Amino acid sequence: DGDTVVIEPTPSPRAGQIVAALIDGENTLKRLVFVHGKWFLKAENASYPELHPRADLTIQGAVRLVVRSVN
Repeated sequence: DGDTVVIEPTPSPRAGQIVAALIDGENTLKRLVFVHGKWFLKAENASYPELHPRADLTIQGAVRLVVRSVN
């Protein structure tokens, strides 16, 4: 919470990038993973599950900059 993220639209994201994605109608920021011919999203925080699309996965862009506020 509180971070500002700069996203660059990209037509061809690469595995391993952190991306803004629309997965089954929900927006999220996660790492893009490609295993056994399938794309899915993985959280950096191990407390959160991997997200495998039931129907749709649309990559909206790749994270280019994170601005974190420290108070």
